[in-house]
Amino acid sequence: MNSIRQKFTVLNLVIIFLCTFIVGGAGLWFTSRSQKEYSDEILQLTCRQESSFLNDEFTDIQRSIGIFADQATDRMPPVDVIRSNAAVRRQYVSEMEKLMGDIVRHSKGVVCYYLRITPELADEVTGDGGFFYTKKKRVETFIKQPLTKILDFDPNDVEHVGWFYAPKAAGKPIWMEPYYNKNIDMDMISYVTPLYKDGRFIGVVGMDMDFGLIVNDVSVISPYKTGYTSLVSREGKFYYHPVYNPGTTVLDYSKELQELVNDLKYYGGGGRPKTYSYMNKGKEKKLVFSRLQNDMVLLLSVEANEIEAAQNSMFRITAITAIVMALLAAIINLIVSTRITRPLKALSQAAEQIAEGNLDVELPRPTHDEVGVLTRSFDVTVQNLKKYISGMRYKAYSDPLTHVKNKNAYELEKERLERQMQMGDAKFALLMLDTNDLKEINDTYGHDHGDEYLLACCQLICRVFDHSPVFRIGGDEFLVLLENEDYEHREELVELFNRLAAKTLQEPRAWNRVSAAKGLAVCEPSDTSPEDVLRRADHAMYQDKKAMKENG
Repeated sequence: MNSIRQKFTVLNLVIIFLCTFIVGGAGLWFTSRSQKEYSDEILQLTCRQESSFLNDEFTDIQRSIGIFADQATDRMPPVDVIRSNAAVRRQYVSEMEKLMGDIVRHSKGVVCYYLRITPELADEVTGDGGFFYTKKKRVETFIKQPLTKILDFDPNDVEHVGWFYAPKAAGKPIWMEPYYNKNIDMDMISYVTPLYKDGRFIGVVGMDMDFGLIVNDVSVISPYKTGYTSLVSREGKFYYHPVYNPGTTVLDYSKELQELVNDLKYYGGGGRPKTYSYMNKGKEKKLVFSRLQNDMVLLLSVEANEIEAAQNSMFRITAITAIVMALLAAIINLIVSTRITRPLKALSQAAEQIAEGNLDVELPRPTHDEVGVLTRSFDVTVQNLKKYISGMRYKAYSDPLTHVKNKNAYELEKERLERQMQMGDAKFALLMLDTNDLKEINDTYGHDHGDEYLLACCQLICRVFDHSPVFRIGGDEFLVLLENEDYEHREELVELFNRLAAKTLQEPRAWNRVSAAKGLAVCEPSDTSPEDVLRRADHAMYQDKKAMKENG
């Protein structure tokens, strides 16, 4: 080994092996870390997305109660008149009874609604201090019930009068814990608001939701084969779990989740951006949570093997690729050491950028030798990584049933529209569509046909508005963003949709008959954000749905 060439060759071989394994190790480390981060991000994003669907139902109840509470307070006569004049009190209760009945018709999942004036201002004997309506299982109409005599029960009797004393003590609207109502044989959850007039407590108004419907919504959330969702309190007590009974705690499920229990108590916001690992029945699992509007918490759990399967596969591919690249580099260096120095240096620099997370690196032009093979191998690895990451992002921004864009995709689109509005060159319209008859199809023919019905509706929407993005923003709600040519012909397209939907009513199968309420709103110069346009479209859609119901 006397020649400089031999010494240089040996030195290059040592350097190449060191660089290859260092860069390869960094690539393995980066790949492992990146895939873990992306897997955790997708798991957390899925949990937040499912939480947003549930929160829409709770927000609808809160909005309905808020509207009624404002009207009830504004229309209430002076407190002294309410207390002393029974005729005025009965007239007021009658007006509020009609108003709340109209509001409840547009609220999903409500099984009870009531207004109760405090006993200090109403006659408990005649029962003219409010109203109380219930709807039992498999019954569509509300039935008026006698008023509970509040003074007959202890204020600590939560089952009978907790709905009255809890919001009074809190002094603000509250969600009560789920409980079983013996009177109507149903599990329910209540949202109650205290009413005040001239700074004085005058009563409460509330709505009760069928907790079974919420459990049904949660039970069908299964983004993974081994995954499932559950509902817990901030103290870690299960309200719903597919295996464990209500009242069981998270620590009964796994002692390793003590950190989760601590975070449920003290961490604010919609949910902590953290993934918890634990063992259950001999299997490693991962769990994330997101807080709901009513202070319940949605847990999403999945086996680690499933969510990390792609990560482990990519890890093996990267390890094999690194070994192959090292062997090729050694062979090439032995044969043409003087020719490979320059391209190998460029390739090493590219590998370092990949290890740092830059997948848009510019690789050196492949030569017709082993260095070219090595370059192409890097390119294949990068392309595979890009495809995998692209696929993960596709799952995050598309609806798994209809394959149109989802609510997360619309949030990104909304940012672009808002920038256009700020620059004063926004020209678009939003079309909100709410499919009809989904619940009847699900109840009559099953959820599989309900899914077919949603697909039929979505396919017709995409067919008519084939130049515009379609978003599924709710279980049965779709949103179309109209721009350019579709914006100019928006009215004709809506009419075309109506005609094509009308033709489907002749279909023998109910799940092939498309019916949807629609609301179209155009961006106006006075609008400050896309939400202004969306609210008008949503309002127009509800008006259309109301008209469709009134017209049969």
